[in-house]
Amino acid sequence: MKLDSIHVLTDENISPKVVKCLRERGLDVLDVKEERWYGKEDQEILDMALQGQRFVLTHDSDFGTLAINEGRPFYGILYLRLNDLKPDKVARVCQQLFSQGLDIFPGTILVIEETRIRIRHPLHKG
Repeated sequence: MKLDSIHVLTDENISPKVVKCLRERGLDVLDVKEERWYGKEDQEILDMALQGQRFVLTHDSDFGTLAINEGRPFYGILYLRLNDLKPDKVARVCQQLFSQGLDIFPGTILVIEETRIRIRHPLHKG
């Protein structure tokens, strides 16, 4: 599937401005804050995303730790590993990311940095 057609679950650390930007691009976005899922453990978020076949969009590296080091099942993770977390900057990076037409599939972790994107396909049970 193309990256610009995935379903996304935004972690509570993602700005509402970024959520709005993604929706304006036509993405199906479920936001942790809007759902009032404050304070849920990362594993719960990962489980909800798996059940809903959504990629978790986050600034939190703990999701990758759960998936890679602990082998927890997940649908997909988009980890924004940026130096500048101002909403305008994050929205710009997301705009660039989703306009690239990348092919992606369940079980993928994207590590998005200012100058590159790393794609990981860890083995997991799911």
